[in-house]
Amino acid sequence: MSYLRHPVLVLAATVAGAAALHGVQRHREHRNCLELEIHQAHVRILQVAAAHPHLDPIWERNFPKHVLQAESGPMLMCQMWVEHWRAGLNVGVYTAEQLRHNAASFMADPMGLKMWALTRHKRQQQARNRHDRRHVALLDDAYVTAGGPRKHADLDEL
Repeated sequence: MSYLRHPVLVLAATVAGAAALHGVQRHREHRNCLELEIHQAHVRILQVAAAHPHLDPIWERNFPKHVLQAESGPMLMCQMWVEHWRAGLNVGVYTAEQLRHNAASFMADPMGLKMWALTRHKRQQQARNRHDRRHVALLDDAYVTAGGPRKHADLDEL
């Protein structure tokens, strides 16, 4: 009789394990779909702001001593790229090596370097998970390699 119980217990444990794994996978898939929707909405907001910088002067308002009105559009474009790469790394569209290459090109542009200098510390503080921390670290490495200062000049008040 114990011979019959053992296979049944093994089967029951296997079914329970598979059900738990399926539940975890569904939760992750649902979360990824929600995150993608949020990122898509954010991209649409940034597209409008980049096309019409006067509608969203957030860069001028947040960094009045550092960002000129004419720089708001380019800063928003830089932000769009950074967010795109973050989302892509989070869902596995971009590898770390691809992001390293993109970040090096991004930091070669003075506007990209300035944008990262202004936001890097907040991004480090606001990283939500290991993917975000890796994204920030990869961009920060490119920033330092490109000669970016540890702290943007005049940002003592931030």
